Amino acid sequence: MKRYYFDLQNGDGAVPDDDGQLFESREQARAEAIRILQDVAQDEMPDRDFVKITVKVRDEIGAQMFEASLVLTSGWSV
Repeated sequence: MKRYYFDLQNGDGAVPDDDGQLFESREQARAEAIRILQDVAQDEMPDRDFVKITVKVRDEIGAQMFEASLVLTSGWSV
């Protein structure tokens, strides 16, 4: 198993992951990054009309190996 770190960038700023999580494959780490995006969006969207969230995944030596972003907008048309 390898340790992956999930650094978050959202409307509140950057939140580095100092602990990381163990996964058997990078595909599992990718799935975790996507899950994090969904969770953060669900928490932030009710209070805002624009949300941009990015998760950057680092490996054990600190090299960025994956990035996923989500942008959500909402607004009344009338």
